[in-house]
Amino acid sequence: MPATDEVHALRERLRRDYEEFSPAQQALARYVADHIGDLPLMSAHEVARAAHCSPATVVRFAQALGYGGYPDMQQLVRRAQRPWLPPAGRERQQLGVFGGGDGVRAALDAERHALEDTAERLGQRGLAPLATALAGRRPVVIAGDGHARAVVGILAERLGRAGLPCATVTALESQDRAWLSGLAGNGAVVAVGIGREARVANVAAEAGRQAGVPVVALVDSSLSPLARLSLARVVPADVRGGAPSLVAMIAVVQALASAVEGASRRAPAQGADRELAAVSA
Repeated sequence: MPATDEVHALRERLRRDYEEFSPAQQALARYVADHIGDLPLMSAHEVARAAHCSPATVVRFAQALGYGGYPDMQQLVRRAQRPWLPPAGRERQQLGVFGGGDGVRAALDAERHALEDTAERLGQRGLAPLATALAGRRPVVIAGDGHARAVVGILAERLGRAGLPCATVTALESQDRAWLSGLAGNGAVVAVGIGREARVANVAAEAGRQAGVPVVALVDSSLSPLARLSLARVVPADVRGGAPSLVAMIAVVQALASAVEGASRRAPAQGADRELAAVSA
């Protein structure tokens, strides 16, 4: 059955079986039926928040409708909107396993969709305010644990190559805490939170707030506490095989590093005026 027909059947089933659902499921069914076209851009947590139910309800509801989980129902809508996307299941879990032409195409198409979604989300707010906040700051402490470690390393390498001193914090050992407790007024913090493993990012953001320095945040969900920061940007993670795809997040990190490099050329390093004044005195 074509994906568009399956989406139509899903909407009709929600309406037909509405009275049999629990109150929480009814609220969720109303939201899904009315906003089904938005699902490709929304995580299960974001759907739960919009429908005033729990993320667990979203997952169980999708399973009760015959899907393996919310990502499978989401993928159905994606295929209806963009027929070139791969089907949910085996191909989607083969990301990075290049066992044949079909697997390669499926992986690349899925990543292209993630990048397009990210571009649409960031198009209006952009990265310029984040780059301006980080320009000239010394050092920039980049923090994150779990899946965020790869993103932290790439951002530190790119900013270092641009001449911006960086320190990475990926745990909360004594040395890591020393970087956070010793934040100088001319420094800055970049907190990267992906999934539930965001403790280091949250601790770093609080340390930056206490020190009165700019705190930039890159997170994978609008429900993250970090997303409430004024210098936060949400880059949704496309979860496959139980782990998030980091392609979109890495693309944003590289764009941010380039923007910071450009902004740094136009702005003197923070603290330079104080150093000159001390020498003159």
